[in-house]
Amino acid sequence: MPKDGMSVVHFSSFAPVTEMILQSLPAVKDKEDQKAPAIKNFDQLRQRLNSHARFLILDLEFFQDQQKHRNGVAQIAGKMFETQNSFNYYLYAQNMSAERQLAFLRQYDLRLSEVNGYEVRQIFNRIFHFIAVERPDYIVSWDNGTDLLV
Repeated sequence: MPKDGMSVVHFSSFAPVTEMILQSLPAVKDKEDQKAPAIKNFDQLRQRLNSHARFLILDLEFFQDQQKHRNGVAQIAGKMFETQNSFNYYLYAQNMSAERQLAFLRQYDLRLSEVNGYEVRQIFNRIFHFIAVERPDYIVSWDNGTDLLV
């Protein structure tokens, strides 16, 4: 589904990573695609959850980027509401501290040459494919801006 065909559900702050996913989705021109109506409160969310709308729920985990004094994304997971269709990816980032990079390699028993499968570009391409197949009407990301300390 094209990026302008999805709505984002947020109730306090909004995850910049989710925004980046939406902005990076390949543009697809399809006149039949309509943008899902905005959800502004829990009553509207309840109504949509009880409808045929399709929801992709995102969860993000972060690490401390010591060079920029802010957090970076270490893990991104998504699940389609009321289905078993999901993804769960760990991200290896060049801006992780050397200790964090080494811990990552040890945790997943990887050679340094194997980390390209964990790079942001590779992961996002897989997520784009997941979104293209699942075609969610909404992406839900709960208050990740607080976690991200933006």
